[in-house]
Amino acid sequence: MENKRQTACIFWIRDLANATPELNSDGFRVFSVNGKIARRVNVIAAVIDSYDNLEKRYSSITLDDGSAQIKVKAWDEDTAIVGDIKIGDMVLVVGLLHESKGEVFLRPEIARKVETSWVVARKKYLETTYGKKEAEVFKVSEEIIDEAVEPTMEARGKIISMISAANDGMINVEELMINSGMHERLVEKILEELIKDGEIFRPKAGFVQAI
Repeated sequence: MENKRQTACIFWIRDLANATPELNSDGFRVFSVNGKIARRVNVIAAVIDSYDNLEKRYSSITLDDGSAQIKVKAWDEDTAIVGDIKIGDMVLVVGLLHESKGEVFLRPEIARKVETSWVVARKKYLETTYGKKEAEVFKVSEEIIDEAVEPTMEARGKIISMISAANDGMINVEELMINSGMHERLVEKILEELIKDGEIFRPKAGFVQAI
């Protein structure tokens, strides 16, 4: 009987990160993802971190789709698959789910750069299919934010305008805080809300970009 390659399933990264490994009837490891059985997946997301250890022939990139993060890990000749991928790139990755020591990650088959429009289209598909996922990308300071520090529509509009006016709609968060003239905690809260509302995302550590 001819073996057919499994269809690459599409999920939010948060669902992949929380996937549960199990054995199917043939004794092969599969994953339970959001109530479905999957092994091969298709992810479009921003690269927020990367690591290369050429001596030990190991490379990894960390993907973020606004719901959570997941690592793509490659060894030996497979490192060439992610070799040209850099922090800040938008990428499409097709690969197999794996799990080790409680961490779910991807072993890549394909990894290529895509335009931001692909990220937007994928986000719309995921929201339509699975609903919105609360973002985990921004960590608001653990310090308690006073109830008085609440974003007004004017403040929110100012931040959106500053991000949109930046080169390619992407701006350094520290620069944004300084130039806005607003309290740092207020800017953090506005950014958190904008990410949750799907108006901006974080293409790489320390930056935000308009969608």
